[in-house]
This record gives sequence, C-alpha cells and structure tokens, in this order.
Amino acid sequence: MLDYNPHQGKRGSVSDDPGHALHWLSRMSLTASVARILVSALVVTVTTFPALAQTSSPLSTPSQTPAAPPALQTSPAPEQQSIAPVVMPSATTVPPEYQVGEGDVLGITVYNMPELNRSVVVGSEGSVVLSYLPQPVTATGKTALQIGEEVASKLKQLQILIDPQVSVAVENVESKPVVVGGSVSRPQVLQEIRPLTLQQALMLAGGPASGSGSSVLVTRTNSNNNMVSYDLQLSKVLAGTDPKSNILIQPGDTIQVLPDQKVFVAGDVHNPGAFPLGSGQRLTISKLMALTGGWKSSAKPGKAVIVREGSNGQRQTVPVNLPKIMARKQPDITLEANDLLYVPDSTGKKVGLAAVKGIGGAVMLGTGYLIIRH
Repeated sequence: MLDYNPHQGKRGSVSDDPGHALHWLSRMSLTASVARILVSALVVTVTTFPALAQTSSPLSTPSQTPAAPPALQTSPAPEQQSIAPVVMPSATTVPPEYQVGEGDVLGITVYNMPELNRSVVVGSEGSVVLSYLPQPVTATGKTALQIGEEVASKLKQLQILIDPQVSVAVENVESKPVVVGGSVSRPQVLQEIRPLTLQQALMLAGGPASGSGSSVLVTRTNSNNNMVSYDLQLSKVLAGTDPKSNILIQPGDTIQVLPDQKVFVAGDVHNPGAFPLGSGQRLTISKLMALTGGWKSSAKPGKAVIVREGSNGQRQTVPVNLPKIMARKQPDITLEANDLLYVPDSTGKKVGLAAVKGIGGAVMLGTGYLIIRH
C-alpha cells in the first residue's frame, strides 16, 4: 500500500518506515472499532425506538394512557359532618295525605340535633307534647308534613335553631280502628290507613269462614251520634260490583259476618242435629220432621216443645203437638234461627231445660239430652 508522507513530500511504501506503519495500523484498528460501535448503536436505536413507540401508543395499550387529573374533592360543610345517623323504627306505611288522629305514634326527627328527636303519642286532646317547646303541638287532623312544618316554625321562633329541618313519620296507627269479627277466618282489629271498602276489610280478615251465613252486619255511629246497622248481602259484598253493598268503611265501624243460621233438633228422633235455616227461606215443623226422618216409635211427639230465646233474652218454651201438625189438624209453625225442637221419649227422659245456657252456638247431642253452649 502507498501512503502520503508529508516529510518526504511524496507517496511511498508503508514498508519504507516500519514505525510509521505500526502507527497507521493502530489508527485503522481504532477507526474500525469505533465504526462497529456506531453501527451497533444505530441498530439498537432503530430496533428500540419502534418498541418504545409501541408501548407508549394509547391505541395498543390503554393502560399506559396518562391518567386524567383527579376530580376536585370537596369536603362537607362543618355543620354536615356532625349529622348523627337517624335510626327510624319500622314505620307504618301511610300515604302522605293521611291525617293523624288520637293514639297515633309519631317519630319526630330534627336533623343535626339528635337530642331533640322524639317518639311521641298523640294524646286525648289531639296534641303532642315536646319537652323543648313550651306549648303542645296540635296533631289531629294534620298530615305528618304539616306537623313537621309547625315544629320547625316553633323552633325557629324560639331561636333554638336558625334553620331547623324537621321530619315527622307516622310510626304506628291507632286512631282508625275497624273491628272485623263474626264468621271470618282471622277476626282482628284493622286500622284504616287508606280508604277501605267492606270487601277489602273482609279479605284482610281472611274472608268468610266455613259455616258463615249470607249476611254482613256493619254497625257505626252516624252524624247524629246514634248507632246504626246495615244488613248487607255477603255475596254482593264479595263480588265488589255493587257500591250499595260494598260500602266504604269508616273508622270505628264494627263488621260482623253472621254465621249460617240454624235450627236444632234433639230428643227421640231418627236424625237429631243442627239444620241450616237458609237465607230468605221458610223452615217449618213439617219440613224439619222430613229432614230428621221423623220421630221414633218410642217417642212422645204430642209432648214436643220448641225452646226459643226472646228479644229480651228470656228463654221461652212453646208446646208442639207433632202428630196434629203433620195431620194438618193444627197450623204448621215457622221456625226461627236458633230454635230448638225437643221430642221426648216415652220413658220419661227429657231435656233439663234449666241446664240450657242459651240458644245458639255448639250443640252436643247424646241419648236424648241436649247441651247448648252459649
């Protein structure tokens, strides 16, 4: 190889100067090493930058997307931090328009002032007494919202609180009782929280029980403060289509499903027992004898009696000559609900009428004797 030697002013062979040749080879080796390093760095740079671009791409890895700045956090006002949790009892669900009455239980909550919370009963004068108010608060005839507004107004007037927030809940209703009894599945006292029809009241009591009759008796106090009763047909009430039968219930009403009316036969007959009278039907002695299968050969049908309870509660006995009635020699007798027909036998065994406690109820028959439990 040839190289230019400035000292010689001409090109010469490398072998002309051995020292210079070694210096030149060293420089060439260093230059090659540097070149290799630069090439390696370039390769690394070329292969690394796409990888870095890939990991920072929001389309490929959303998790690497820079997080949005957190929303502004606000602390509650100091007066809100001290609110005590309000634990309300299991309140009766009443509509907002419900008007509070005597005996109702109210839960009064004053927010931010738990020491003023109360559970109070509406007294006989129609008001509630709160120890932090000098005068009772009238409650009857008002809604829970109206009572709360009045309590808040008084707290503000007395400067107990600047801006009181008062909530009133009806915890228990006791002022609208409706008694449902008689021949129903679950006799009970209802509270008329909402407008209630007679049909709905009967359904809440489980409906008519077995052995119920065909009538419903509703007793209430009218506007003149007199007690009046309405005898309604049960089937029409349950149908719910006749507003004259399915009437609206009023607080203080007493509802009774009358039991199926029966007449009772005891003594020396073939089939003693209780027989339904039937609604609007006429049951006579002659028909009753047909139902019982007639008297036995050992009976004394001419000495039969009807035991009947009068309107004054006194027990009456009516002699009956069964053979003459059956032969139409005497007028037939129409029986009334709870009548008892007793036919003695020829042995002289007869019912002890003094042992009869009353007419109606459970009847126990055996060997010609009758026990009626009032």
